[in-house]
Amino acid sequence: MPDEAYSINPTRMTGAADRAMPQNAEAEKSVLNAMLLFPDALAECISDLTPNDFYIPSNRKIYETVIEMSSRGMPIDYISLSDYLKSKGELEAVGGQARLIDLFGDLNASQGWTRHAEMLRRDATLREMIIASAQITALAYDAPEDTKEVINQAERMLLSATDRELRSGYESLEDIMSSLYTELGDMVKSGKTRLGIDTGYPGIDSLLLGMRAGQMIVIGARPGVGKTAFALNLVLNAARAGASVAFFSLEMSKIEIAQRMLAIQQSQVKLGEIRAARITADKWDPLLKATEALSQLDIMIDDTPGTTMTEIRAKARRMLRGKENGIVVIDYLQLISPPPGRVRADSRATEVAEMSRGAKIMAKDLKVPVVALSQLNRGTENRTGRASKRPQLSDLRESGSIEQDADIVILLDRSMTKEEAEEGKDRPRWGVTDFIIAKNRSGPTGRIELTFIPDSTKFMEVSNRYDD
Repeated sequence: MPDEAYSINPTRMTGAADRAMPQNAEAEKSVLNAMLLFPDALAECISDLTPNDFYIPSNRKIYETVIEMSSRGMPIDYISLSDYLKSKGELEAVGGQARLIDLFGDLNASQGWTRHAEMLRRDATLREMIIASAQITALAYDAPEDTKEVINQAERMLLSATDRELRSGYESLEDIMSSLYTELGDMVKSGKTRLGIDTGYPGIDSLLLGMRAGQMIVIGARPGVGKTAFALNLVLNAARAGASVAFFSLEMSKIEIAQRMLAIQQSQVKLGEIRAARITADKWDPLLKATEALSQLDIMIDDTPGTTMTEIRAKARRMLRGKENGIVVIDYLQLISPPPGRVRADSRATEVAEMSRGAKIMAKDLKVPVVALSQLNRGTENRTGRASKRPQLSDLRESGSIEQDADIVILLDRSMTKEEAEEGKDRPRWGVTDFIIAKNRSGPTGRIELTFIPDSTKFMEVSNRYDD
């Protein structure tokens, strides 16, 4: 609601039993602290908060200034903020140097700021409802005989106050059909047959028809089968096709990931040789060319340990901002940490369910496909009977919510020894990895055979589709 709405007694509403307007000074300070100290908090708050979410005028002014500085690409630090406010003649209006020192001095600002931002949005909505109610009351007292116009104005006021909390994602079928018709026309002109990002494997792409915006795609496998290796192959293939990739590795370091990507890109040099720096003279030239080729790809890697889904979403939003063809890859779901300060859930399954739901919300919010890797239970190793060890949807580790939230579930299956490959017809052939599309909301399921080359951690498709 515009600032002038606060002209109806900004501190108290006499029509509401002389009660103070909803506000929380400490929450406002916490959010500003986090924004000034942590880039992730800054990106998240700029995206989700408006100036009117801050009730205290000085806090509102600081927030507006931070937004202005950020939009100009200026650094957000104590000296820069102080200088910018001083140049505009507004430093004393926000409390002077002492106020800014106070904001930059709280090193605990990273704790709970996401919850405090929610409190700011809640209180702002309540204030707007109170103001709208007062305005509606004033209209009712002075209403003409024809009350239709008054009712219309009252409805607009109330909808304006609640529009943010009741964000509408609806769109008329006419607009949707128009967008679809245009999209289909563009595809025909460009020769494309898929709406989303390809995996780079023809058999797989024929089933998935591209990884599309808003989809949550889960890749599950037992430890050691190769889900991370496959994810890196997928990342490289997507980037080579022109996608911008935000890769979050909660298990491996950036250097380890770079080593694996280099081995995938230049298969002549084994991963073990790269790790041990045993590079012979004849391999330096192809290695240099592979390094240059990888450097041209739009791949951003974050290996921050103990990160939360909120942090991943904030980082991904910033990493993919302004890019038309983005994708997020998370390795892996069970390693994501619960939000700081939150009381631990009654079970790990509940926590993983929250993270799974967060990944799906992120996909829809950022309008990109989100690929989340997941561990499978080891119980498959102890099962007996036909197709005993082949992974199933129920094997997704620690939470059935992963299966429910995902649009596509892919299970990788590989015989770990030659003896295992010979156990029965349900086991993949030796040297072959079964790529099982166990769930596909937008198309068929099926199985594709891939071969895994351990020296380069590279996957290659070796067969057509098998229906299971």
